[in-house]
Amino acid sequence: MDMNSYRKWLPAICVVLLGLAFGIAKQSRETKASESTRVDASQTRVDTSQTRGVNTIESLRDAIVFLKDTFGTQYPSGTDYLKRLESISDATSESYDQLQREALLSHPHIKGHDWLIEVRDQYWGNHGPINTMFQNGDIHRAAGSGGIQSWHSLGGRLDVISIEDSGVVTRKQVLAEEPDGIFRDADVSFDGQKILFSMRRNKADDYHLYEVDVDGRNLKQLTFGSMISDVDPIYLPDGKILFSSTRDPKYCQCNRHISLNLFTMESDGANIVQVSKNDLADFHASLRPDGTVLYSRWEYVDRQFGPSLGLWTSNPDGTRHQLFMGNNAWSPGAMLDARTIPGTDSVVCVYGATHDLPWGAMAVVDRSKGMDGLEPIIEMWPESGRKLVTPSDDAINRSMKFRGSIDNFKKLPTRYEDPYPVHDLEAGTGGGQFFLVSKRVGKRENRSSKMNGKMAIMLADIFGNEIVVYETGDEVLGAYGAVPLAARKRAPAIPDAVDYTMDHGFLYVNDVYIGDRDEMTNVSRGSIKYLRIIEAPPRQTYDERGYWNTDAQQVGAMNWNLTNNKRILGDVPVEEDGSAYFELPADTFVQIHALDENKQMIQAMRSATIVRPGETQGCIGCHENRVSTPMPNNALPMAMRRPTSRLEPWLDTPSVEEAKPFNYLTDVQPVFDRHCVACHDYDQEAGKELNLCGDLSYPFNVSYTELMSKSGQRYEGSEEKMVNFVGDGPPGVLPAYAWGSHRSKLVRVLKEGHYDVKLSDKEMQRITSWIDINAVYYGRYESYYPGRSPLLALEDGARKRELVYGKYTKRGSLLPYLLENGHLVNFTRPEKSPALALMEDDQHRALALSYLKDAGALLKKRPREDQSNEGIAESEMDLHNSERLKTTQRENAKAVKALIKNKKYYQFK
Repeated sequence: MDMNSYRKWLPAICVVLLGLAFGIAKQSRETKASESTRVDASQTRVDTSQTRGVNTIESLRDAIVFLKDTFGTQYPSGTDYLKRLESISDATSESYDQLQREALLSHPHIKGHDWLIEVRDQYWGNHGPINTMFQNGDIHRAAGSGGIQSWHSLGGRLDVISIEDSGVVTRKQVLAEEPDGIFRDADVSFDGQKILFSMRRNKADDYHLYEVDVDGRNLKQLTFGSMISDVDPIYLPDGKILFSSTRDPKYCQCNRHISLNLFTMESDGANIVQVSKNDLADFHASLRPDGTVLYSRWEYVDRQFGPSLGLWTSNPDGTRHQLFMGNNAWSPGAMLDARTIPGTDSVVCVYGATHDLPWGAMAVVDRSKGMDGLEPIIEMWPESGRKLVTPSDDAINRSMKFRGSIDNFKKLPTRYEDPYPVHDLEAGTGGGQFFLVSKRVGKRENRSSKMNGKMAIMLADIFGNEIVVYETGDEVLGAYGAVPLAARKRAPAIPDAVDYTMDHGFLYVNDVYIGDRDEMTNVSRGSIKYLRIIEAPPRQTYDERGYWNTDAQQVGAMNWNLTNNKRILGDVPVEEDGSAYFELPADTFVQIHALDENKQMIQAMRSATIVRPGETQGCIGCHENRVSTPMPNNALPMAMRRPTSRLEPWLDTPSVEEAKPFNYLTDVQPVFDRHCVACHDYDQEAGKELNLCGDLSYPFNVSYTELMSKSGQRYEGSEEKMVNFVGDGPPGVLPAYAWGSHRSKLVRVLKEGHYDVKLSDKEMQRITSWIDINAVYYGRYESYYPGRSPLLALEDGARKRELVYGKYTKRGSLLPYLLENGHLVNFTRPEKSPALALMEDDQHRALALSYLKDAGALLKKRPREDQSNEGIAESEMDLHNSERLKTTQRENAKAVKALIKNKKYYQFK
């Protein structure tokens, strides 16, 4: 079978295999339930989640009994420990502490090898758990305002500790040390002979990857480049290295902080290529026993920024990115530091807050019990953390009223970080009861406004014991990231399936009508005719000079209450049986909408995905259950019996490649200009109710501001609004028809007939498409004018803006005015500005009008981005970020070219 024939039949083969796998898995579970198995650490669990005490006589007895029964002769003093415990009645006594330490640290998988410890100060608390790099060229360059000015180090090193008899822990060796640097994210090779880590030597440096022998010799720098941070490296089974990096520079849409994605490279640092294209952050990766990668991912396409940091998986080559857990509940605000517990189906991770350091409660979770809420939590440290988790309740997670829950985990009385499941390294089993973890053991204030404190390595178990294993002995430096310094079982290597000679991949849907719970229950079969493919482009620049703030800080303004922009790539047909099969541009971060015969959105994917070059990826339905995947209805769907569909460009767009980001002023306003403005303008009766003129205002134009102000600040449910946008909406998956053009008064009125207004099908599509891609405004993140305001570009602009805006200059004061009254200023016809009517003094009013006219003249001379929908880098920050992006893109292209030719290329070396 040739490659083209293989690709043609691959989706059908996948569907059949999925059905077989479902049956095999079911049979396997039934068989396992009837087998008698030996008792070992991976299969013994004591349910102490609701009853355990901390460091009690009972907790220690339970742990000793477990270790004695599990390990037998490998735990030779178990009987003696139990006898000694019988003579102790006080769990606060020194004799108890000594016995507890001896008994627990004699665990064969703890005492059996040395441990590697990262010694450093806690990261600076600035914005959220991804913001630990503060690289050169980063944000807020003014002293004391965060960013690069916030980077600091009190020194760092890599310690090797050894656990002796009687629970004595000694620092055996200092492998490496930097007086002004930081060591982080260490990983040990499968043979136990090398250590991989990220290091920054000083403030002038950035994080790069290094490798060293376990004896501290042969230190080698693997990655290079300025204004680049390489962190979170792990060894892969095929000899490559996977890590997170800012080599594709992009910034969080709700602020200005640098984000990072997943990359791979050869063991010597050659051929660095990007394997994830999320428009925000992919980090804290770990290797799973099956050879796939588990990582934390932050992205919030059409969702609130806070609860959108969950756990995802992929193959090491970047194929098959899939949600693993989280993402659809308000709290936790972050799931971090996740590792699969060998020998089990569970994961240990950290439940954290959106606006906090990468720490929180340590949790053991079982995905088979649920993706969110309390159900999957088997264990949690501290137990009180359970109260901070949002339940799996649609009434909560589909509502914006609970958005304050994203920082629930800042209420914790203590913090955990970098958990490691103790297990049999050679067998790759025997975990789930004991964990080495960094824990905050003392409060210490430093320059951060966040709660900080010194960290120590603790041993925590499910029986209720917690003991300090290692403290640094330093007043400020803490201990982090304990990993065993020994050989471990190598996971299977998953072959690389990416074909870099191709510029596209393939995606199939078995049956778009299949959903989970009620997401598709009110959708009639046959009603979905198309799938629309929409790119959610990354923010690759930002504006330090101004912002727009509704529920999130936009720098500068992009939309009413949405931080994304969108690019409609095109539509593909859906067959009668609900199937679709089509080509997608490779490595493009896209979301999918299900459309009716009028190309109005029925259901939306409020997230995004990619296909790698040559990859074929598929799904059973639309929002199907990820834990208990339903059986496919179609053994051989209609779409798989024909060649793949190609994207049909949107309206008059010449081609998919030439599609521009959607821009309200150029894509929607012309419809209002032709059909509406004659009545809906200043000095007209209809204009008093709704002004649809295209005049430029701040930070949008007049008609957009008027429409959105009459639609509310944020999503409130499926009830009809002027424009029912979801904005940065709730995390819960919403039912079909919950928002969009089908729930918007503007569309209903135009379709029912509004006087003699008759829109063509294409004109109506411009309006419905705009609403369905979440009522975006700007197509570009670039901003020539400070904060999108030409007033600020005038000489002494801040003073002139204050004179024009008056009391609405103050942060947070403009939005309430706009919600109540609509726009405040008009730069196209300055004399129409409502701000002038608020001024009682004639001289004041005349001066303000002159400033508005001057600002309008600037816009005629140099159009704002909404006027042209062109991203021209002209501001200092846009030029800086544009050049940095071009440089990294050139380097990535050279690495891909080397891969295709089976050669090596070393970036920036």
